[in-house]
Amino acid sequence: MSTPTPASLAALADTLRTAAHLPGLLVYISPELDDNACAETRHCTPTPLVGIGTTLLATAGSDALHGTIAHEIAHHALGHPTDPAVPLLDRLSAWSAIGAALAWAAHLPGALVLTLAIVAITAHLTSAWMQRRAEYAADAYAAVLLDRISQPGAAIIAATLSAHLADEPRWYARIGWLTGSHPATSARLHRITHPRTPNTARRTHA
Repeated sequence: MSTPTPASLAALADTLRTAAHLPGLLVYISPELDDNACAETRHCTPTPLVGIGTTLLATAGSDALHGTIAHEIAHHALGHPTDPAVPLLDRLSAWSAIGAALAWAAHLPGALVLTLAIVAITAHLTSAWMQRRAEYAADAYAAVLLDRISQPGAAIIAATLSAHLADEPRWYARIGWLTGSHPATSARLHRITHPRTPNTARRTHA
């Protein structure tokens, strides 16, 4: 399948943006993202940003590209990039880990070192759990957005996930996801093909 033109990519993103009731959206293409995509915000602009890797843009089929863009827009619609909880937990984890290392090096009481280490681990695991939950929610809402523009949402998201299934390391699928920011792809695929409540997703932002 030929690579989408900038005009067709912009049209798709704008159609999904309208379906998500977002007031604005900026899509950019980045070689650094390779075959990935991201949803982000920056201090220099209030407009939600979606980055698309050049490899993804060049190699993805229609379903995979549509599903990926819908997924990233869903993150914005659900307010994930602006939620302060994950960044706060990540900073708490990092500073607690540094504190534990410094306390150990300074031969401070072992109870202090242990407490700081536990805080660091707990904050990291909580952050990872919240990010995995956000991925499930974005998958589900992406399917809703695609349905709104008269595309088979669940089927497209399932196809998007299936395209990445073979690339996921076995160790991550088995146990690595417990500390990772993304659920195992097989779990995400099962969740989208066997929804608890079909074609629904709870939104946190209008």
